Amino acid sequence: MPAFFPACEQSAGTTRLLLREDDGSAVRRTVLPNGLRVVSESIPGAHSVTLGVWAGVGSRDETPASAGAAHFLEHLLFKGTEDRSALQIAAAVDAVGGQMNAFTGKEATCFYAKVLGDDLPVAVSVIMDIIGRPALRASDIDAERSVVLEEIAMHDDDPMDRAGEALDGIVLAGSPLALPILGTRESIQGMTRRTIRSFFGRHYRPERLAVTAAGNVDHRTLVRLVRRATRDLDWPTGVTPAALPQRRAGRRAAHSGGTVSLPWSGEQCTVALAPAGLPRPDPQRRSLDVLNTIIGGGMSSRLFQSVREERGLAYSVFSGHAAYSDAGVWSVAAGCQPERAAEVFDLVDAELARVRDDGVSDDEVERAKGHLAGSFAMAGEDTAARMTSLGRAEVATGELYSLPEALARVAAVTPQDVAETAQRLLHQPRQVCAVGAPRTRGVRRAMAAATNRRVA
Repeated sequence: MPAFFPACEQSAGTTRLLLREDDGSAVRRTVLPNGLRVVSESIPGAHSVTLGVWAGVGSRDETPASAGAAHFLEHLLFKGTEDRSALQIAAAVDAVGGQMNAFTGKEATCFYAKVLGDDLPVAVSVIMDIIGRPALRASDIDAERSVVLEEIAMHDDDPMDRAGEALDGIVLAGSPLALPILGTRESIQGMTRRTIRSFFGRHYRPERLAVTAAGNVDHRTLVRLVRRATRDLDWPTGVTPAALPQRRAGRRAAHSGGTVSLPWSGEQCTVALAPAGLPRPDPQRRSLDVLNTIIGGGMSSRLFQSVREERGLAYSVFSGHAAYSDAGVWSVAAGCQPERAAEVFDLVDAELARVRDDGVSDDEVERAKGHLAGSFAMAGEDTAARMTSLGRAEVATGELYSLPEALARVAAVTPQDVAETAQRLLHQPRQVCAVGAPRTRGVRRAMAAATNRRVA
């Protein structure tokens, strides 16, 4: 079991040790009286520190009227605060050689900065200012609306992004997870300042936020800096941190497999397919990680070797799994010349059929487990990755593992586990998408075959 317990079970004003790593690093959490959580992982020998503020809100928490609001706010909070202009925000971090950015997902949003340990006060001051005192001026909203619309246009100009969004929309149909993170042109154009401020007020309350930091950081110093940065905010006291959201996928549409073709005028097309994947709490999720690595997760994977190395049909070919609290999407995608789309579909379909019908070898399982173990270990040397693990644990997953625990979970996966997961996923009907592929009889035939609707 992970060394983690929910912040809502911790008393305000207390500090708890959540876990200690073999390298001497330690994770501690303090709950402030206003419900804000401060979590840090001190890493011996680190020179930098990555600080993040997490909100347990993403695109799945939006309504049709607020579609894209979480991502829109990611932009707007950098536009200025009561005391700082957008230039002053950027200049403060640039002046110490730091990096600052944000990202929005389907279930969480994070604002972060990476600086040297001695410059942590700068990062805390700036990030807490944009979270606690955003101006959200009408003029900034109108200006940034154009920027977000440009981002949507850029997204639409990327065939891989379009394919992924199309697959999500069908595989996750009936769930808010199916909606695009960026929103739509119509929702962004029609979004009012009132809608944005209301969305911010509901989701950016202190009890729903977590401050996380990893690297060259002293926990007591971090808590003191956060207290100082938030002492003038009109935040209530005596508040308990919010529990993890109890999300349900709702009545998702039955996924029976099918094909969708989208136009694209570029020189390369994208072919992609996806069955439903596994939700984050599913006990087979770790064996899916191993299966995914075998099929398309590295240079020795089956798809990389067969599609790229042996046949030279694509530069980029890969598989991946997006796991959410109550659903998941496992997908394969490749970029190729339009005239090769049918051949790529046939080759991918044949490779998946071989895994489904013949299984995978013990050597492949061991190699994939070694790949995952090495990836986990190397991620542990990245302060941003470790900060992200803390934040996701607090507002989304409820899972926080030490490196030995994470490695043990991978090591425990057996070839039989992988075979059972392959049978579960690869017998499912698939949604198949082609962006920019010619609509010839050969492509239509290959796409129809790849839907896998003839289930054994």
